[in-house]
Amino acid sequence: MDHRTDPIEIIARVSEQDGKQRAFEVWLHKASKEGWSVTVESTSVDAPGDECGVVDIEGLTYRIRHARRVRQQVAIVPAGQHLIAAAVKLSLGESDGFAWTSEFVHAAWAEPVIEDD
Repeated sequence: MDHRTDPIEIIARVSEQDGKQRAFEVWLHKASKEGWSVTVESTSVDAPGDECGVVDIEGLTYRIRHARRVRQQVAIVPAGQHLIAAAVKLSLGESDGFAWTSEFVHAAWAEPVIEDD
C-alpha cells in the first residue's frame, strides 16, 4: 500500500506577492519530499491566469495552479491602534477589541488532467 500523500492533496501555501514561479517551485519541492517522481512538462508562470505549469507524476498528468484556495484567520485591529502595538498585544495573549474573520489566501495545488477516451 502506498503511504504517500496523493498529489491532489498537496497544498503549498505561497502568497500572491511571492508569485506563481515560487508557488510552482514550492509545490514541486513538497511533492518530491512526499516521494513522488515529478517531471515538468511545461511552465506558464509568466502567462496570465492561475496556471503555473503541467507536470507528469509517475504516468499521470497534473496541472499546477496558484490562486485563492485555503482559509486563513485574520485579526482586524481596532481603529486607532498601531499595527505593531496590536501584534505585541496578540503575542502576549491579549485580544480584547480585536475582531476575527476568515478569508481565502493563495496556495498552489494540483488538478488531474483527465482526458475523455
